[in-house]
Amino acid sequence: MSSESTPERILSTALRLFNCNGVDRVPIYKIASDLGISPGNLTYHFARKQDILYSLIDRLEAEAAEVLASPRNASSKEFALYMVNLFSLMWRYHFFFESLTYFTVTDARIAESYQRIMKTAIKGSIQRIENAIACGDIPPIVAPNSPQILCENMWAVWVNRLGVARSGFDEVGERASAIYDCCIHHISLIQPYASVTYISKLHDAIRDILDAEADALAIVT
Repeated sequence: MSSESTPERILSTALRLFNCNGVDRVPIYKIASDLGISPGNLTYHFARKQDILYSLIDRLEAEAAEVLASPRNASSKEFALYMVNLFSLMWRYHFFFESLTYFTVTDARIAESYQRIMKTAIKGSIQRIENAIACGDIPPIVAPNSPQILCENMWAVWVNRLGVARSGFDEVGERASAIYDCCIHHISLIQPYASVTYISKLHDAIRDILDAEADALAIVT
């Protein structure tokens, strides 16, 4: 028997269904049916589907804050771990990132959450790029380009590539391949600026992290 509370089970099930089908295609009774509980039991905890959505977005924002607050030094291993963790988080909540226009236009609360996540991510990326420049791994970026512009481009690629990567991979079984796909597209943005050695170390570190995750999963299963 699951040790999760009923609200936690509702959120976990809703997240899975939202990711697989999209929020608009998941009525509240479907979530209850998948859980094996009555719609009344579900609405006792969450009166509306929107309340479930808000709880998931609040959770996403809290998890994003933790990932984005990770060490911001220029170490290739630290940067690789940051990238894998960030893309893993975005993958876990991909229903949100794949419907950004709809969510941010129709709901002010969700739009504010997205803006906070985006601004924190861009700010953290700028610091990482500036640290890499200070360490000599990346030469100074010449105007009209800047760390700010580069990192805004990174965010745009992250969000858009996620949907492309997901469409070509199985939802669960090929998660690591999709995360790797997102990572190498990120690398392509900084490769023109970075040293060959730094890019090689970054790529190797990403592969090592994903391989270690795969090995750990194999042991569990």
